[in-house]
Amino acid sequence: MARYLAGLDIGTMGARCMLFDFGGNVVAGAYREYGASYPHPGWVEQDQGEILDRAMEVARLAIAEAQIDPKEIASIGISTQRSVTCPVDDRGHPVRRSISWQDARCGAEIEELRQKIDAEEYYRISGLPLGTTWVISKMLWMRRHEPELYAKTARFAQMSGVVLKAFGADDFYTDLSSTVFYGVWDVARVRWSETLLEQFDVSPEQFGPPIAAGTQVGEITPEVAEHTGFAVGTPVCVGAGDQNCSAIGMGAVESGIGTVTLGTCGMAILATDQPVPGFGGMMSTNHAVPGLWEIEGLTNAAASAYRWFRDEVGAGNGFEAEGNPNGFAALNDLAASAAPGCQGLLFLPYLATAASPHWNSNARGAFVGLSFAHRRADLARAVMEGVTLEIRDLIQTWLDAGQKVDSLRIGGGATKSPLWNQIQADIYGIPVARTQCEESTCLGAALLGGVGAGVYGSIHEATDAAVHVTGQIEPDPERHRLYEELYETFATTYASLDQRGIFDRLVRFSHNG
Repeated sequence: MARYLAGLDIGTMGARCMLFDFGGNVVAGAYREYGASYPHPGWVEQDQGEILDRAMEVARLAIAEAQIDPKEIASIGISTQRSVTCPVDDRGHPVRRSISWQDARCGAEIEELRQKIDAEEYYRISGLPLGTTWVISKMLWMRRHEPELYAKTARFAQMSGVVLKAFGADDFYTDLSSTVFYGVWDVARVRWSETLLEQFDVSPEQFGPPIAAGTQVGEITPEVAEHTGFAVGTPVCVGAGDQNCSAIGMGAVESGIGTVTLGTCGMAILATDQPVPGFGGMMSTNHAVPGLWEIEGLTNAAASAYRWFRDEVGAGNGFEAEGNPNGFAALNDLAASAAPGCQGLLFLPYLATAASPHWNSNARGAFVGLSFAHRRADLARAVMEGVTLEIRDLIQTWLDAGQKVDSLRIGGGATKSPLWNQIQADIYGIPVARTQCEESTCLGAALLGGVGAGVYGSIHEATDAAVHVTGQIEPDPERHRLYEELYETFATTYASLDQRGIFDRLVRFSHNG
């Protein structure tokens, strides 16, 4: 008798498999990293074979840790990083290495797109601002620079399609919530945009077929069973993009519920029951729940900025002490000794450029206000505050557009820090809630797999059964007032540096170096 669900998350830098019972309780899990290559400045590529090897490895490890009969696993739901360009030939083999969503090689192609369609019209149809992230820009780059490989490509799959196919699906399916990231999707009508397809001279047959989250598309074959440890015949189900699965795993399945996830990147997502045209640099996407949409804001460096600080500034200062190999706990304790506002020290977290709402590829990080009075503790806390202030920028964009935020749930690696959780509540000025399961992306994928296998009758039924809010953190009114003033300074500082061309000049210096 089936008792468990498997959630497989293929992220930007690693694969994780988690096993849950039907009530959302963690049974076991495993994680393995994989790499990326950087052939030229701004290029980011990954090997599909390496990713699939790690995906199958973590499945084996999780099942072994659980010490359960694999036949007790009801289904596998799959979550993946979004907007990854995976060209495959007519036999399903990779034509070249996958091009990451982080890859920014396509500046000339974006200018080409601007010549074909007004940027505001593109935004209105697709829900996306013109940018190098989306698959269409990588397709146009290949068509121009790698015409032979482009001609060999039968499908430009996304990572979801590659993983589903490897695990037993009969095609390179793309979940509906990720289809928007092809860049030629009509997000409001939930279908391909004839206008965009015609403008860019591409066809739906070149993409992975769109399919609803929570749909079974295959089952584990004997060969896959040997590599993964899953039982032959286990249902393989469409999940959703990683951020969409995280929203499911945090229970954001009603209009007005927002989520903030601080992981490698930062995401702020608001569920809404009306298709919202793109505005203010935000992304409008399809929710995994039919009839809902998401307003998404992205920051390119969130907890990864804190990791950078640990590695580059904190190294050799006791943050690698025995019993604390990652150094974060000691760093958190250090940051907690600094006062809110860090004695007037401000951190701009644009270490990987600025995404929503600015979409400025020349933006760079900075500490502003440094003096001899500042200690390492002030710098550590300033990084936490700066990352959170950038998310505050996204929430302000929602509010400026008249969107209502009824509640806010937080997730990601940063939630392991009680200090950072309180900083989030204080800066947003909204009560924030954690959920019982820290691995919300894997949980969301597992629940969608449970829907596909008939364990639950709907996504709402799944989240009611398995998503548990464990507590609410209230903002401190006095600290919120301080942070509101700091937020105004944050926004003004960014605008001043941008308008005066400081970022542009720094980029030129870096190129000259």
